[in-house]
Amino acid sequence: MSERVLALWLPDWAVLTAAEDAEISLEAPVALTARGEVFAANAVARALGVRRGLRIREAQERSAEAVFLPYREDVDHRRFEPLIRILEGIVPSIQQVRPGLCLVPGRGPARYYGSEAAAAQALTAALREAGVVPAGSAVRIGAADGVFAAQQAAYRAVPVPVPVPVPVPSPAPIADAILVIPPGQSARFLAPMPVTTLGEPELARVLARLGVRRLGELAALPAASVRDRFGAAGEQAHRIAAGEDPRRVRPRIPPAELAVEREFDPPLERADQAAFGFRASADRFLAGLAEHALVVSAVRIEIIGDRGGRSARSWLHPRHLDAGDVVDRVRWQLQGSGAIEAALSEPVALIRVIPETLAAMSTQEPGLWGGGPDTRVHNGLTRLQGMVGHDGVLTARIGAGREPRERQSLVPWGERDPRTDPAGPWPGSLPGAPPQTVLAEPLPVRVIDAAGESVSITDRDVLSAPPHRLVIPPLPRIAPAGVDSTVRAWAGPWPVITGTTAERVDRFQLVDERGHGWLVRRDHTEWWAEARYD
Repeated sequence: MSERVLALWLPDWAVLTAAEDAEISLEAPVALTARGEVFAANAVARALGVRRGLRIREAQERSAEAVFLPYREDVDHRRFEPLIRILEGIVPSIQQVRPGLCLVPGRGPARYYGSEAAAAQALTAALREAGVVPAGSAVRIGAADGVFAAQQAAYRAVPVPVPVPVPVPSPAPIADAILVIPPGQSARFLAPMPVTTLGEPELARVLARLGVRRLGELAALPAASVRDRFGAAGEQAHRIAAGEDPRRVRPRIPPAELAVEREFDPPLERADQAAFGFRASADRFLAGLAEHALVVSAVRIEIIGDRGGRSARSWLHPRHLDAGDVVDRVRWQLQGSGAIEAALSEPVALIRVIPETLAAMSTQEPGLWGGGPDTRVHNGLTRLQGMVGHDGVLTARIGAGREPRERQSLVPWGERDPRTDPAGPWPGSLPGAPPQTVLAEPLPVRVIDAAGESVSITDRDVLSAPPHRLVIPPLPRIAPAGVDSTVRAWAGPWPVITGTTAERVDRFQLVDERGHGWLVRRDHTEWWAEARYD
């Protein structure tokens, strides 16, 4: 049986708060942009055709008067934090899905207030009384069996019109709404919705080709057949469509006063002294977390100097930090690129450590037979990192960017790539499997035709002649003797616009006599090799 869930949703939260901060009228079309696309738009902008996912230029063509603001995720989360704190004062278990949408287990509030509708009214009234709901916004609350059905109920909650005896000033206040789906009725409520509502595009496409276009049709299929055909993802989608959502509300851990700080009087002038002096505070920090049955995998370290200088940085860990790990990161931040015995640029007056990512201690318990090889690898790399420094142990990650060499990223052990999301979107990036060997810098090569002339490209992406021969100078460890080979097969060109100057290049894939594939590109004058497919 699915858990009863209350979903609280504030439509257009990100756009309305950004417009409020920018002092823009509620009647103006406003859209937020991220990565060159529309991230969100208010109702006025949507009425003009501005939709999420549109390129900015296309959105501007649809609405020349729309105001486009950059989306700032950190500001969005900070603006939503006061609402979460108010709700946590009423109900103890809140899961924030994203700014503007959160979940509450329904059983406890319903028993306390008498019903789910009464609990929803209490939550709405508390937010309104606190004045934290942005102007022009509404509070929508849905109650149903399971997380998915409750969210869909919140999205479809419609306020009941109430006659107003006097004229309403402009802009008219937006009424809140509550929609309660009775227990056992979630499957019927979800049945007419399209399978795309699940948010699984690949699964939705396959189901559509099989003639299954509604959640009710998916729920009617035999569970065993769906599991055999689509695996775990299909099984979960089938259970959600049938009103048997297996997911539970995962309450966030309130940010208790778990931070620790240590003042130094007199201030310390060496990194090793400050790190050693903070050791007792690190032990106290971890002991405080243990009292709450918590572990921490990300901390923020703030260092304040005697003359007012300030250094702040977030540090991550692949599992969870112990006291020694905290001290190491304090030392690394103090030390920078200098030696541990070297004097600091400014004496240290205060060190503060703030937990950022917390998890229940039970989720980090080792298995019955220990952690196995992963634990030994982790412990070994951590010890090595403690000896040679934070940047002395690097791990390979998939980086962010469209160029093959930008996708190669080395980051310190336990850290994430500080750059943007590797998943993109990265227009012009290579589709499919990436090349295995990427050159540090493009290498000039020759691509010649059967007559011995260099192959060129016209403005209409037409080759002067098919590539016949590929000549590459010697490459250490890759092709020591160089390459002078007949081209057995080729594909391209694929035009790519690069750089701030909007320079155009054309990419090709060439296969030589030995069966090696080469990624080459042609700019306005020369051919360049970028990578090799082994």
